[in-house]
Amino acid sequence: MGAWKKEPEVADPVDRTTSTLEEIPPAERTPVAGVKEALQRRWDRPGGRGYAALRWGGATLFAAVAIALVVTLLTSSSQAFGHSGLSLLWTGTWDPTHKIYGAETFIVGTLITTAVALVLAVPIGVATAAFLSELAPRWLATPLSVLIDLIAAVPSIVVGLWGLLVLTPAFAHHVEPFLKTIPVLEWFFHGPALGPSMLLAGVVLAVMILPTMVALSRTALAGVALTDREAARALGGTRWQVVRRAVIPGARTGIEGAVTLAMGRALGESIAVAMVIGNAYVIPHSLLAPGATLGSAIINNFGGATPGLDRSEVIALVVILLGITALVNAGGQVLLRSRSRPAVH
Repeated sequence: MGAWKKEPEVADPVDRTTSTLEEIPPAERTPVAGVKEALQRRWDRPGGRGYAALRWGGATLFAAVAIALVVTLLTSSSQAFGHSGLSLLWTGTWDPTHKIYGAETFIVGTLITTAVALVLAVPIGVATAAFLSELAPRWLATPLSVLIDLIAAVPSIVVGLWGLLVLTPAFAHHVEPFLKTIPVLEWFFHGPALGPSMLLAGVVLAVMILPTMVALSRTALAGVALTDREAARALGGTRWQVVRRAVIPGARTGIEGAVTLAMGRALGESIAVAMVIGNAYVIPHSLLAPGATLGSAIINNFGGATPGLDRSEVIALVVILLGITALVNAGGQVLLRSRSRPAVH
């Protein structure tokens, strides 16, 4: 017998540590390698690198504009905060003649009108979205949805002018006197019925944010799983019971997001509110009393503000409004993430 010869070791036909994707036979490629190959092919397309550069360039430009906006506002309002300090937030007097500036009245007015708008728009918006999405026949839901979308496209100055010419006389002669006769609500609606008021401003804001509430709530309701609806029907629920006990609770996260966006829209509105709120720089004692918001105060004071401290104080109101809006959006994001996070048992 011949001497036993050790057969040479055969190298691994696929060296995944050194081979490129092109050198790996298709049969030997792992799923990860296939994904990498697909991404490489997409990257090597003629427009792949250009699209990536355009995408990153747009994101960088947006971030740069946002940072420049914040820096510009803070720089322009530094004189105001140096003069008034943080007391600008809780001082209730706005008197440029005597160099006394306070935003408390405007902050309170902003929060009150926004709260009135949400109290009116949220239940109406959710109910309308549920009706259009779950209950209304298609021949009725389609034109109503288009009509609501058209309302969202109406400029704010048009809504404000409608409120000034149509709603103001109606509120002064009919709505406000009627509200004063309701025993339980009389505490909120006391004083003379003038027409321009915090209540009217809240109603105008509710009209403006209603399309946002309806559109986003419809999207949230449409995202509820069909199995949830079928399970509720299998238990003997009527169409209304299915909507109330299965669909609306299942869309709660989306509805909360709609409320957050609607609140941000109501906080920042200025033109329409300035036309119907009465522009009284005092803390209102009633919803029927005139008042002012941060947005309306900015509109009314910026044009007549002289360069220097006066204009810096008005820009400080812009910074305060921006801060309140940022806090609302951040709170909404935290709430949505806490809702979407799975519970740990």
